[in-house]
Amino acid sequence: MNEIDIAAARLIDLKLAEAKATAARVDAETALLLLVDCPAEGSKSHRGQQYKVTVTGNVHRKVDEAALSAVREKLGEAIFDKAFKFKAEVSVAGIKYLRDNEPDLYTIAAQAFTATPGKASVRAEVLDVVKEAA
Repeated sequence: MNEIDIAAARLIDLKLAEAKATAARVDAETALLLLVDCPAEGSKSHRGQQYKVTVTGNVHRKVDEAALSAVREKLGEAIFDKAFKFKAEVSVAGIKYLRDNEPDLYTIAAQAFTATPGKASVRAEVLDVVKEAA
């Protein structure tokens, strides 16, 4: 084996180790998500005796540009501009406002985008109690 072979073998070994570590981390996140309440959208913290865990739910919204044209007139310019950004991007704050405060207009706007759940993120922190004991 020459230096290229050694470096390539190391790279392949490290990529395999990385894939295994990633799978183990995802399994650990899934296990934590089964133990705590995770909101569909937004974050929530939970405390154990030694760790604080914060979980964050995400929803991805994607504009259906063909449907967007059809709902633009029905919503009116002011509401349309609040719910959608210029480049046919959903304004999350505007859509949430419509969902919570103007359900009839939200129903119209919802025809122009899709919302799919995102991957929940998980963050674990060592609490001060554990740090002080160390």
